[in-house]
Parts: sequence; structure tokens; C-alpha cells
Amino acid sequence: MHQPHRAPQPSSPSRSVATATAKRIVGLIVALLVSGCGASTASGGRLYDKWYASSDFQATSAAAKPDGSGGPRGDGTLLDGDGKVVPNTTGHGYRFKSFWGWDLKGAAGIYGPQHQNKTTVRPENLMTDTRTPAQLAAWLRMGAPGVPAWGAVMSEAEIALLVTFIDAMRTGLLPRADDIWTLSADAPKHYTLNVGGDPARGAALVRQRCAGCHGARGQRIKIDQHYSLGAFARANGYEAWFKILAGQPGTDMKGQVPGGLDRKASAAFILDVLAGLCDRAQFPTLRGGKDVLDGDLRCGGYLK
Repeated sequence: MHQPHRAPQPSSPSRSVATATAKRIVGLIVALLVSGCGASTASGGRLYDKWYASSDFQATSAAAKPDGSGGPRGDGTLLDGDGKVVPNTTGHGYRFKSFWGWDLKGAAGIYGPQHQNKTTVRPENLMTDTRTPAQLAAWLRMGAPGVPAWGAVMSEAEIALLVTFIDAMRTGLLPRADDIWTLSADAPKHYTLNVGGDPARGAALVRQRCAGCHGARGQRIKIDQHYSLGAFARANGYEAWFKILAGQPGTDMKGQVPGGLDRKASAAFILDVLAGLCDRAQFPTLRGGKDVLDGDLRCGGYLK
């Protein structure tokens, strides 16, 4: 019996190609883990923050009609693991930090419904996720229902750097958010800096490592249109800790934690810097800029 002609369907990558890609990424991850937590790990943190900061991809805005550029559809959107468009109507910008937060805990962390209640947050907690680095890389590369398939826009090397960073943090090779700040139901933005920091040492570290770009009083660069360095850290320590660890995507700022420090020493470095920046006299706000008020709980006893 004659069968009607069917137009050929677009083919997906073969299993052998996908397997070969996975093996290459795993090889890159192993090499990065063996080399230790240095500049490459910080690079993974900047990708977690904003992976397209130095690329041609421009995420679509939160508008109903896509208005970006790049990506598999050319309009600044990404597809999930089922091939469906993941809209940016909630403003996540396809950034990992928007889905899992600056503590990598997703809904269980600071972006979750019990705290900042971000509409972009995902349910997965990357800090307790039990997938192997290879499995995590495959999940992020290929996507899942509602999870973008970042492999369409990120290179194998970038995926490897990202997963190495996540794995280093969840296994304790890098400091975690818990080492720096604690979730709080009472404080603005739902966090407070941990006790035990050395603000005098921190202020000296700021002058040593940050003043070259930010100025001696942290006022040379305007951050988010409103903040000096000190004012930003006092209001957004839950984010600032990550920038100290990994750097600022798309700029010359790399991670500021000296190489060779273990998790405990790295955490102490970051906490000391944030404690030092809680001094409003040494690191004031911009003229007419925003700043925390007396008694603000975010800095706790470090606030001056």
C-alpha cells in the first residue's frame, strides 16, 4: 500500500554526539577540580552571576513580546529541555543567580517565599543537590521543563567552569553564604552579617585591594546608580559577598579573595571586608545617595 510522503523532520543531536560532548565537559571539570580553586573557579562564579556579560546575547526584557537578540530563536529568549520558550516575563534575564539566588539555595534561600520572595526563584537547592558534576552539567546544558537549556548559548568550557564553581561551593572548597551572613525575618532584605568579623582589618583590606578602582572612601564608582561601595555593601551584603568572592561580570574586577586560602580563611576575609564597609564615616555614601539608617540590622554591631 502506498504511504503518503512525509517531510523530513529536523533532527536532534545524535546520542553519540551528546555523549561525546558530555565526556569533554566532564574532562574539563576534572581538570579544573584537580587544578584547585583559583582564578578559573572565580570565573565560574561570574558566569553564575551573568554568563552573557561579555557575549553578544542580549536577554529579552520582561515585555510580552521578545525584544532581545541572540539565542536559538535570535530574539534573546532561551528554550527549556522540552524545546519550549522560557519567557522572561518575571525579569530573570536567564541568569543563574536569578533562579537560585546569591546563596545558590533557590526557594530554600534568600530568594525564597519565606524571605525576599522573588518570582524568578526555582525550587532546586544547589547546595544540597546530590547530582554528580557530570549530571549537573548535563542538566544545565540540556535543560529540563521550565529550566533553560544553556548549552545552546554557553560553550563547553563555560559550562565546565560554572559547574566547577557550584561543586566547589557545595563541597566546601569555597566559602558559602552561610559563612558570611544569616537569613533573618526581621532585617531589611532578610539577612544579617555574621558575628566574628574584624572591621579594622576589613577597612585596611578595602584600602589595600579596592581603593585603586573605587577610591580611598569608595565613592569613585557609582554602583546601581545610587550607591558608593560602602553604601552598597551595607544595604546588599547578601550580594556583595559574592562579588568579593567571584568579581563583577563584564568589568576588570575579578575575585578579590587572595589565592591559596581555604574555606575558613576565605570566609573570614570576606566577612572582615563587609564588616569594615559598615563604617559610614570611613566609607560614606554618595552625595544625595542612599544609605542605611542607624540601627539597621544588616550590619548589626559593625554599623558605625
